[in-house]
Amino acid sequence: MLHSSRKSAWRRGALLVVAAVLVMTFMAACGAKEAENATEIATYKGGNVTDTEFDKYLAVFTVMQPTYAQIIEIPQFKEQLLQQYISYKILGSQASKESQKKAKKDVKAQMEQFEEALKTNPELKASLDEKKLKNKDMEEYLLLTSIVVAHMNSKVTEEEMKTEYEANGADYATVTVRHILVATTTTDEATQEQKELRTLEEAMKRAKEAKAKLEAGGEWAVIAKEYSDDPGSKETGGLYADKKAGEWVEAFKQAAYKQEVGVIGDPVETEYGYHVILVEKRDIPTYDKLSETDKEAVKSAVAYTHMNKFMTDEMPKQEIVIKLPETEKTEEEAPAGEKTPAGEETPATEAPTEAPAAK
Repeated sequence: MLHSSRKSAWRRGALLVVAAVLVMTFMAACGAKEAENATEIATYKGGNVTDTEFDKYLAVFTVMQPTYAQIIEIPQFKEQLLQQYISYKILGSQASKESQKKAKKDVKAQMEQFEEALKTNPELKASLDEKKLKNKDMEEYLLLTSIVVAHMNSKVTEEEMKTEYEANGADYATVTVRHILVATTTTDEATQEQKELRTLEEAMKRAKEAKAKLEAGGEWAVIAKEYSDDPGSKETGGLYADKKAGEWVEAFKQAAYKQEVGVIGDPVETEYGYHVILVEKRDIPTYDKLSETDKEAVKSAVAYTHMNKFMTDEMPKQEIVIKLPETEKTEEEAPAGEKTPAGEETPATEAPTEAPAAK
């Protein structure tokens, strides 16, 4: 519930990224007959996209992101996907041999995870069978994913990493907190609809009550169980131990990063409601003391910036012409609470760390 929507690394959006990637070499595997029957649906400087390859991409996309299955034909949404498809095709073609070599190594490990997941996830296997997708299709998608990742990471300099760390140190701090969430909304388990639980004023009042009881000597285990609406921590005294602050939504992250250790702070408002927070421990290492894992996270954030710059500065120069068939316009939008895959959160800069079936 507290996770940030910001994707500072590909690992947070691994499934979406895998689903949203173009495979440059896919048409070679489609067969001569399919190639002959293919219709061009987009052109760009130096290349094109056919309906055959794009349909295959959409098939994988809907397997990996089933919530989008009902809106995949919405014109605006489909065009966004196609634009992104083209961007990854271009980036993949720019990758060096070294990046390609690294990608192949990464994909080998990813495919091992994927094949293991298939053994225990019958729904995933059924989805693949229904759309006539093979393991080889997924391997090709993963390969280009990793090629683009390696390509974007290769652009990152040490100086850029140091600048990123200095500017966004809160994202990399390791923090142990206890908290109580007094939520303003609740989700209906049957329909997944959000409904108002209490007003902001009511939530603030309840949060202050919880804080007062804690300051009067109340036990976190007791108060959290009574007051907290966070299912992830209410049964454990509100505890989140040794977490990266960057995983949390902005206001909560900043409180975890700046609030005085050992002191219960004033209620903090986020999109979920009000939080009563106690920072028990905080570790903020200097850049030269970062672990390799943390350095990779910093690199991912910088590479993400490079990716956004490419989308903003370079894509308009690619002379893209979209030729998707005209369809009836609709005012439907993506599922509530989710951003379209072509939005700013889709591009990524680190190889997926989970097999696509892990969701």
